[in-house]
Amino acid sequence: MKSAAKGFSAYFDYSWQWAYRERFEKAGLCALLGSGFDPGVTQAYCAYAKKHQFDTIDTIDILDCNGGDHGYPFATNFNPEINLREVSAPGSYIENGKWIEVPAMSIKREYLFDGVGKKDMYLLHHEELESLAVNIPGVKRLRFFMTFGQSYLEHMRCLEDVGMLSTTPINYNGVEIVPIQFLKALLPDPSTLGPRTHGKTNIGCIFSGTKDGKPKHYYIYNICDHQECYREVGSQAVAYTTGVPAMCGALMMLNGKWNKPGVYTVEQFDPDPFLEALSTYGLPYKESFEPLMVD
Repeated sequence: MKSAAKGFSAYFDYSWQWAYRERFEKAGLCALLGSGFDPGVTQAYCAYAKKHQFDTIDTIDILDCNGGDHGYPFATNFNPEINLREVSAPGSYIENGKWIEVPAMSIKREYLFDGVGKKDMYLLHHEELESLAVNIPGVKRLRFFMTFGQSYLEHMRCLEDVGMLSTTPINYNGVEIVPIQFLKALLPDPSTLGPRTHGKTNIGCIFSGTKDGKPKHYYIYNICDHQECYREVGSQAVAYTTGVPAMCGALMMLNGKWNKPGVYTVEQFDPDPFLEALSTYGLPYKESFEPLMVD
């Protein structure tokens, strides 16, 4: 599968890792890719929906909502270089087996999130769409959305307009610097945001499809509180929701529940023991059968 997103400065894909599949199979080794939250848990949610909730799945929307407030005029909740490149790149999604590319931040939806409230969501390119299109065949549309506040977007557009998001090296006083890397050095370190971040995250997947011949809507998600995470492990919820799934993915491999030779993404394994482990270690899921779109 070839993505129209190839060549994006912030493009991440599985292709070079999938290329190791035969070598891992021959060596009798198992490789698990992307066991964070998204990618990672959201793919397990997709496998769970396919196994337990639907006969056929028509659409999947992955929604990453961070309702946290760190108090800074502008900061990113994870690596600024990756975050800003990802957000400023063109968006893309899959419809009827084809990649559709759109200008950055051009598709917006508003949702009412449990535990967070109303939030604006913007369509981005995200690598788990690639594997889901292969491993959950028949899905007509796959999309990924993330929340951004207007203040964040205004700062980002200003920085982009003056060239601070550029990845092209420039010469400054005889020293070669990359603007976005210099910006990263100026912004708050995401690892320091824990004590000052309040609010919650809500990350999950919305599905439409059929069950027993009838149309069905299903939403599975997790809510995580920034301050509760900080009290438990000394970090905010973005780090927590990344680290706990990585540990649970490793646990699945160590206890043999996910272990077969080759290179795999999360949705290719049984989701049940993984989601059970997530619930045990701080990331339980919730379910809803009601729409949450506002407009």
